Amino acid sequence: MIRFVEKEEDKRRLSRLCEETAFGCKMAALIRSYGFDKGFACFWLEEKSGCAYCLVDGLLIVCGEIGDRTEARGFLQAIGPEAVIAPEAAAKALGLSPALQGEVLKKVLPSGSEPALPLGEAPIRDIYGLLEACGMAGDFEPFYLDLSLKLRRGTALALTEYQDRALAGCAVVSAISRRGAVLSALAVEESLRGQGIGSRLLEKAEACLPGKTLYIFREQDKNEPFYRKHQYVHEDNWIYTAWKEDRHVSIF
Repeated sequence: MIRFVEKEEDKRRLSRLCEETAFGCKMAALIRSYGFDKGFACFWLEEKSGCAYCLVDGLLIVCGEIGDRTEARGFLQAIGPEAVIAPEAAAKALGLSPALQGEVLKKVLPSGSEPALPLGEAPIRDIYGLLEACGMAGDFEPFYLDLSLKLRRGTALALTEYQDRALAGCAVVSAISRRGAVLSALAVEESLRGQGIGSRLLEKAEACLPGKTLYIFREQDKNEPFYRKHQYVHEDNWIYTAWKEDRHVSIF
């Protein structure tokens, strides 16, 4: 049975499950940022399998292995998300065809004393402008509202490098949980690539997250040599499906 998460025991169980995978890390950061009482972020648990679902701003995130395929497909039809992102095995169990797909990479970062996250206002508009120029941005308003709140709550991280007062590169960690984090964007201005900016930003992000597992949702055929060079290894595969074709939903 798939049930809505509202009981304290279910909240605790979901929080434990969320620390085990990259998909769960996304959910955990949402819980830490917004809690369970916000209408735009809803959570469900599949009782027997431990599979978890989170619907946020039209995107359904699936975490874990599907138990009852018939029930899960009926649940998907009932809630009618605009898009779905799921592990490959779960996506296949749900009968989803990929619009985008790729590999989940991970790196277990060395432990140490955890540094304070960068203080001060992050240049979110500059970051968005660079991501948009690199084809990595959705709509501005939800991006701005979500990132600014998560930065204040310590559940996201934004790092930048400037040259001649212009943004040369940025790294955005959009989800930070107790044991993990998700690097959702690493971008360098096109004319400045090949100068080590991306590597420096990645290393700075890693240094801010000691002892955590840092996950990356790498899109198929993109940046594989770069992340292999930095010792990121395969964890899973992900599939994204545009459930409603008339609107793009940001997956990161």
